[in-house]
Amino acid sequence: MKWSEFNELTRTYLLVDAERKGRGIQKYIDQLIIAGVKNLQEYISAFRDRNVNVYFDSDLTEVTSGRNSVSKEFNPINAELEEVIVSGLVTEGEEERWFLGVQIVPWSNRFLVINGCPARTSSYAGKITFGDGRFYLCAPLVDNQKLYIYWKGIKDKYDDDDLVIFDDMTAKAVADYVKAHLNREVDKDINLYKSYFDMYSKQRQELHIKWKDYNHTTAVDHADGTNTTTGIGGFVIG
Repeated sequence: MKWSEFNELTRTYLLVDAERKGRGIQKYIDQLIIAGVKNLQEYISAFRDRNVNVYFDSDLTEVTSGRNSVSKEFNPINAELEEVIVSGLVTEGEEERWFLGVQIVPWSNRFLVINGCPARTSSYAGKITFGDGRFYLCAPLVDNQKLYIYWKGIKDKYDDDDLVIFDDMTAKAVADYVKAHLNREVDKDINLYKSYFDMYSKQRQELHIKWKDYNHTTAVDHADGTNTTTGIGGFVIG
Protein backbone atom coordinates (compact mmCIF):
# COMPACT_ATOMS: atom_id res chain seq x y z
CA MET A 1 0.00 0.00 0.00
CA LYS A 2 0.99 3.64 -0.25
CA TRP A 3 2.06 5.67 2.79
CA SER A 4 -1.12 7.78 2.54
CA GLU A 5 -3.21 4.60 2.71
CA PHE A 6 -1.25 3.27 5.67
CA ASN A 7 -1.62 6.60 7.45
CA GLU A 8 -5.37 6.56 6.88
CA LEU A 9 -5.63 2.95 8.08
CA THR A 10 -3.67 3.78 11.25
CA ARG A 11 -6.01 6.69 11.95
CA THR A 12 -8.99 4.34 11.49
CA TYR A 13 -7.60 2.18 14.30
CA LEU A 14 -7.18 5.28 16.46
CA LEU A 15 -10.99 5.61 16.56
CA VAL A 16 -12.02 8.72 18.52
CA ASP A 17 -8.37 9.62 19.15
CA ALA A 18 -8.01 10.38 15.44
CA GLU A 19 -10.39 13.33 15.88
CA ARG A 20 -8.79 14.78 19.01
CA LYS A 21 -8.97 18.56 19.17
CA GLY A 22 -6.51 20.95 20.68
CA ARG A 23 -3.55 23.04 19.73
CA GLY A 24 -0.92 20.92 17.99
CA ILE A 25 -2.65 17.58 18.71
CA GLN A 26 -3.03 16.51 15.08
CA LYS A 27 0.58 17.42 14.31
CA TYR A 28 1.63 15.45 17.38
CA ILE A 29 -0.35 12.42 16.15
CA ASP A 30 1.41 12.64 12.78
CA GLN A 31 4.77 12.70 14.58
CA LEU A 32 3.76 9.74 16.77
CA ILE A 33 2.83 7.66 13.71
CA ILE A 34 6.31 8.25 12.31
CA ALA A 35 7.85 7.47 15.71
CA GLY A 36 5.89 4.21 15.90
CA VAL A 37 7.03 3.16 12.44
CA LYS A 38 10.65 3.99 13.32
CA ASN A 39 10.40 1.94 16.50
CA LEU A 40 9.11 -1.06 14.55
CA GLN A 41 11.94 -0.72 12.04
CA GLU A 42 14.46 -0.92 14.89
CA TYR A 43 13.04 -4.28 15.96
CA ILE A 44 11.99 -5.86 12.64
CA SER A 45 14.75 -6.23 10.07
CA ALA A 46 12.34 -6.76 7.14
CA PHE A 47 10.97 -3.24 7.74
CA ARG A 48 14.36 -1.62 7.20
CA ASP A 49 15.63 -3.87 4.40
CA ARG A 50 15.42 -3.17 0.68
CA ASN A 51 14.20 0.40 0.80
CA VAL A 52 14.18 1.84 -2.69
CA ASN A 53 14.12 5.47 -3.83
CA VAL A 54 13.21 6.16 -7.45
CA TYR A 55 14.30 9.31 -9.28
CA PHE A 56 13.56 10.83 -12.67
CA ASP A 57 15.46 13.50 -14.59
CA SER A 58 13.14 16.21 -13.21
CA ASP A 59 14.03 15.25 -9.60
CA LEU A 60 17.74 16.00 -9.99
CA THR A 61 19.61 19.31 -9.93
CA GLU A 62 22.61 20.23 -12.06
CA VAL A 63 25.90 20.55 -10.16
CA THR A 64 26.97 24.07 -11.04
CA SER A 65 30.54 23.54 -9.84
CA GLY A 66 30.87 20.31 -11.79
CA ARG A 67 30.50 19.09 -15.35
CA ASN A 68 27.83 16.81 -16.79
CA SER A 69 26.67 15.81 -13.29
CA VAL A 70 23.53 16.16 -11.15
CA SER A 71 22.72 15.97 -7.44
CA LYS A 72 19.90 15.28 -4.99
CA GLU A 73 19.44 15.26 -1.21
CA PHE A 74 19.82 11.76 0.27
CA ASN A 75 20.18 11.46 4.03
CA PRO A 76 18.32 8.50 5.58
CA ILE A 77 19.34 7.38 9.07
CA ASN A 78 22.40 5.10 9.10
CA ALA A 79 21.79 3.97 5.52
CA GLU A 80 23.66 0.97 4.17
CA LEU A 81 23.78 1.17 0.39
CA GLU A 82 22.98 -2.07 -1.41
CA GLU A 83 22.91 -1.23 -5.11
CA VAL A 84 22.10 1.51 -7.59
CA ILE A 85 20.40 0.71 -10.89
CA VAL A 86 19.53 2.86 -13.88
CA SER A 87 17.00 1.87 -16.52
CA GLY A 88 15.83 3.22 -19.85
CA LEU A 89 13.59 2.28 -22.73
CA VAL A 90 15.05 -0.14 -25.26
CA THR A 91 12.95 1.54 -27.95
CA GLU A 92 11.13 4.84 -27.58
CA GLY A 93 7.40 4.31 -27.39
CA GLU A 94 7.74 0.68 -26.28
CA GLU A 95 7.60 -0.73 -22.74
CA GLU A 96 10.69 -2.97 -22.74
CA ARG A 97 13.49 -1.53 -20.60
CA TRP A 98 17.20 -2.13 -20.12
CA PHE A 99 18.79 -2.20 -16.64
CA LEU A 100 22.37 -1.60 -15.56
CA GLY A 101 24.16 -1.33 -12.23
CA VAL A 102 25.67 2.11 -11.61
CA GLN A 103 29.26 2.20 -10.32
CA ILE A 104 29.35 3.48 -6.72
CA VAL A 105 32.40 5.67 -6.21
CA PRO A 106 33.78 6.30 -2.68
CA TRP A 107 33.21 9.84 -1.40
CA SER A 108 36.98 10.36 -1.26
CA ASN A 109 37.00 10.07 -5.08
CA ARG A 110 33.85 12.16 -5.58
CA PHE A 111 35.42 14.41 -8.20
CA LEU A 112 35.49 11.43 -10.56
CA VAL A 113 31.70 11.86 -10.53
CA ILE A 114 31.29 15.61 -10.07
CA ASN A 115 33.62 16.32 -12.99
CA GLY A 116 31.41 14.24 -15.26
CA CYS A 117 31.60 11.09 -17.34
CA PRO A 118 30.44 9.95 -20.81
CA ALA A 119 26.76 10.06 -21.71
CA ARG A 120 24.74 7.13 -20.39
CA THR A 121 23.82 4.34 -22.82
CA SER A 122 22.27 0.88 -22.56
CA SER A 123 25.83 -0.47 -22.10
CA TYR A 124 27.26 2.25 -19.82
CA ALA A 125 25.42 3.15 -16.61
CA GLY A 126 27.55 6.02 -15.28
CA LYS A 127 28.81 6.65 -11.74
CA ILE A 128 27.38 7.80 -8.41
CA THR A 129 28.83 8.90 -5.06
CA PHE A 130 27.24 9.63 -1.67
CA GLY A 131 28.27 12.16 0.97
CA ASP A 132 27.32 15.34 2.87
CA GLY A 133 23.67 14.28 2.84
CA ARG A 134 23.46 14.10 -0.96
CA PHE A 135 24.25 11.89 -3.91
CA TYR A 136 26.00 12.99 -7.08
CA LEU A 137 25.40 11.26 -10.39
CA CYS A 138 27.04 11.37 -13.81
CA ALA A 139 25.86 11.46 -16.44
CA PRO A 140 22.42 13.09 -15.94
CA LEU A 141 19.32 11.04 -16.68
CA VAL A 142 17.49 11.65 -19.93
CA ASP A 143 13.84 11.22 -20.92
CA ASN A 144 12.23 7.98 -19.69
CA GLN A 145 15.27 6.94 -17.66
CA LYS A 146 14.91 6.03 -13.97
CA LEU A 147 17.41 5.78 -11.14
CA TYR A 148 16.79 3.21 -8.38
CA ILE A 149 18.75 3.46 -5.13
CA TYR A 150 18.39 0.40 -2.90
CA TRP A 151 19.40 0.86 0.71
CA LYS A 152 18.97 -0.65 4.15
CA GLY A 153 18.20 1.48 7.19
CA ILE A 154 15.55 3.37 9.13
CA LYS A 155 13.29 5.54 7.03
CA ASP A 156 11.72 8.51 8.82
CA LYS A 157 10.38 10.59 5.92
CA TYR A 158 7.53 9.53 3.67
CA ASP A 159 5.69 11.07 0.76
CA ASP A 160 2.03 10.16 0.29
CA ASP A 161 2.78 8.07 -2.81
CA ASP A 162 5.69 6.13 -1.29
CA LEU A 163 5.08 2.37 -1.31
CA VAL A 164 5.53 0.70 2.08
CA ILE A 165 5.64 -2.93 3.15
CA PHE A 166 3.50 -2.27 6.22
CA ASP A 167 0.17 -4.09 6.48
CA ASP A 168 -3.06 -4.00 8.48
CA MET A 169 -1.41 -5.62 11.50
CA THR A 170 1.33 -2.98 11.42
CA ALA A 171 -1.24 -0.16 11.34
CA LYS A 172 -2.98 -1.59 14.41
CA ALA A 173 0.32 -1.78 16.30
CA VAL A 174 1.28 1.80 15.40
CA ALA A 175 -2.19 3.00 16.45
CA ASP A 176 -1.69 1.47 19.91
CA TYR A 177 1.75 3.10 20.09
CA VAL A 178 0.10 6.45 19.35
CA LYS A 179 -2.69 5.87 21.90
CA ALA A 180 -0.15 4.97 24.57
CA HIS A 181 1.77 8.22 24.15
CA LEU A 182 -1.37 10.33 23.89
CA ASN A 183 -2.50 8.95 27.23
CA ARG A 184 0.88 9.56 28.83
CA GLU A 185 1.73 12.99 27.41
CA VAL A 186 -1.70 14.54 26.88
CA ASP A 187 -4.06 12.83 29.34
CA LYS A 188 -1.42 12.09 32.00
CA ASP A 189 -2.99 8.65 32.47
CA ILE A 190 -0.09 6.33 33.26
CA ASN A 191 -2.27 3.24 33.69
CA LEU A 192 -3.80 3.57 30.21
CA TYR A 193 -0.36 4.33 28.82
CA LYS A 194 0.98 1.07 30.25
CA SER A 195 -2.04 -0.85 28.98
CA TYR A 196 -1.71 0.40 25.40
CA PHE A 197 2.07 0.10 25.38
CA ASP A 198 1.83 -3.50 26.58
CA MET A 199 -0.54 -4.21 23.68
CA TYR A 200 1.85 -2.51 21.30
CA SER A 201 4.83 -4.50 22.60
CA LYS A 202 2.95 -7.77 22.15
CA GLN A 203 1.97 -6.82 18.60
CA ARG A 204 5.56 -5.80 17.83
CA GLN A 205 6.69 -9.25 18.93
CA GLU A 206 4.04 -10.90 16.75
CA LEU A 207 5.11 -8.78 13.78
CA HIS A 208 8.72 -9.84 14.31
CA ILE A 209 7.69 -13.51 14.21
CA LYS A 210 5.49 -12.95 11.16
CA TRP A 211 8.13 -11.12 9.10
CA LYS A 212 11.37 -12.82 10.10
CA ASP A 213 11.16 -15.45 7.34
CA TYR A 214 10.53 -13.01 4.48
CA ASN A 215 13.49 -12.47 2.21
CA HIS A 216 14.20 -8.92 1.06
CA THR A 217 12.51 -9.11 -2.31
CA THR A 218 9.37 -10.78 -0.98
CA ALA A 219 9.05 -8.17 1.74
CA VAL A 220 9.23 -5.24 -0.67
CA ASP A 221 6.95 -6.86 -3.23
CA HIS A 222 4.45 -7.26 -0.38
CA ALA A 223 4.03 -3.47 -0.49
CA ASP A 224 1.59 -3.89 -3.38
CA GLY A 225 -0.42 -7.03 -2.80
CA THR A 226 -2.07 -6.85 -6.22
CA ASN A 227 1.18 -6.43 -8.14
CA THR A 228 1.92 -9.49 -10.23
CA THR A 229 3.83 -7.68 -12.97
CA THR A 230 7.57 -7.51 -13.31
CA GLY A 231 9.14 -4.77 -11.24
CA ILE A 232 12.14 -3.56 -9.34
CA GLY A 233 11.35 -3.84 -5.66
CA GLY A 234 7.78 -2.73 -5.13
CA PHE A 235 7.74 -0.54 -8.20
CA VAL A 236 6.15 -1.63 -11.44
CA ILE A 237 8.41 -1.20 -14.44
CA GLY A 238 6.82 0.58 -17.31
